[in-house]
Amino acid sequence: MTAAHLDGSATIPRESTTDILRRIEAAHGTYATRTALAFDADGTLWEGDVGVDLFEAFLAGRFARPEAEAALRREAEAFGVAAEGGAHEIASALYAAFNAERYPEDRAFAMMAWAFAGWREDELAALVDRVLEEKGHAGRIRPALLPILDWARSRGVPVYVVSASPRAVIERAVARLGVAPERIAAMTPAVREGRIAPELGAPATYGEGKTRALERIFPELAVLAAFGDSAYDAALLRTARVPVAVSPSPKLLAVADLIPGLVLLAT
Repeated sequence: MTAAHLDGSATIPRESTTDILRRIEAAHGTYATRTALAFDADGTLWEGDVGVDLFEAFLAGRFARPEAEAALRREAEAFGVAAEGGAHEIASALYAAFNAERYPEDRAFAMMAWAFAGWREDELAALVDRVLEEKGHAGRIRPALLPILDWARSRGVPVYVVSASPRAVIERAVARLGVAPERIAAMTPAVREGRIAPELGAPATYGEGKTRALERIFPELAVLAAFGDSAYDAALLRTARVPVAVSPSPKLLAVADLIPGLVLLAT
């Protein structure tokens, strides 16, 4: 085991997959109730962000439809983003503002889900498949986490994925890892008369919203271990007996001392 420095004064233990599995196995033996593993998706289960990949393909193809325009314009006006042009131009301006840190992450990630307003779900699924293939998603999955997923399967411990990316892309991205749709919480747009609507159909899965979403789909909420890479995963990590940072962002490292028992997976 080694220790990684955070800010010059705090450290976080860096452990191998084997070390972390030992921690999980030991903790598992102390529970009388049903337990689960909880994972963030982007940057954690795999390198990169499939939600961003999908939205950038959406913008590159100029795929925004008129059904999204009014909601996009309201969003832009609420955050002082210039709202010139139609749906495509406004979505592009919002994305630029997000990258410039002038548009909050929670709102941006929700927008990236409902901006597909007017699309049928099968149309979106086809785009998702194309993007995952073009981005080589299968090759971006983190090998260091595969033994942990195998351990969960062998012990009958369910795996839940809680993500701020659109549900459509997360469902298909985690399917190859054996995670069933009912064990996924992600940004989920409303659907009306077979088409995506310009609003969320379920609460946002960001920050504390991740823990609330996990409580809804796993009510007993005995989280054996949780894995995340971002500061907005901190609440999820704090629910776990074994909280694990995976390739953590600087913002997560900055709040690491607020997550008791946090360890860093050596990837």
